[in-house]
Amino acid sequence: MKTLVAYVPVLHEGYRKFFTTYNGPKELYIFGPEITAEFPQLAKEIRQLEPVLMQKAIEALGIFEKVEILNVASARTLNTKEMEVVLPDEDVSRELAQKYFPDAQKIFDPIFLRWDKHNASKERQLMPDAHITKEEFHRSIIKQAEKEAEKSSDIWRHVGAAIVKNGEVVLTAYNKHLPSPHSPYANGDPRSNWSRGEQMELATGFHAEASIIAEAARRGLALDGADMYTTVFPCPPCAKIVAYSGIKNLYCGGGNSILDAEEVLKSKGVKIIFVE
Repeated sequence: MKTLVAYVPVLHEGYRKFFTTYNGPKELYIFGPEITAEFPQLAKEIRQLEPVLMQKAIEALGIFEKVEILNVASARTLNTKEMEVVLPDEDVSRELAQKYFPDAQKIFDPIFLRWDKHNASKERQLMPDAHITKEEFHRSIIKQAEKEAEKSSDIWRHVGAAIVKNGEVVLTAYNKHLPSPHSPYANGDPRSNWSRGEQMELATGFHAEASIIAEAARRGLALDGADMYTTVFPCPPCAKIVAYSGIKNLYCGGGNSILDAEEVLKSKGVKIIFVE
């Protein structure tokens, strides 16, 4: 019998697909209070139903031979070399498996179920609306943004941006550190405490996209219908600023999307175009 183990705060189509992917007799263990207490971040999940209610709801689907609420004692019974345990590939699943199922055979299913730490910081391939490879005007603006990026004092990453209105470049910007370009080198870089994509707001850096939109506001320059060019696709916070600035076309030199950056831009009608 195949054994599935998962944190299931709510029921939606993704969970049903996870439950039905594996054929044959199977059982399910859902996180109970003892287990969720080991993960402080799960206390913030406001959608979460009581495990007993979730157990009854899943039993009503008729998919499993049995549905159990996982506690410390039952978790330890699953740790045998003969046991095959299937878990969604989430941060809490991997921590749980490492602690309680070191000897069991483990399968981590890549299905997306929720924005866990792993998914929220993972780069995802973009689906741009178009690719441009030969239009010299767009390539020349990206080159100008790349030249602007060279001014950055950031040791890890140089990013440049440009705003085009009526066929002319009206603003350029690059990523910088505040309050001084040398802040992380004088006081230490707070970003060194986290991996890429984590706690992005805790930084001395001022991203090129946010900087250029702030400068447009300072000058009273309306961005409705304008185009933005960036050397790399924006991070989630910058994507939100771009989406609500009035910019209609975002030309990028490349990059991947993290969290909801791509979806937010497209929800506001911003066309994403790769310039190669």
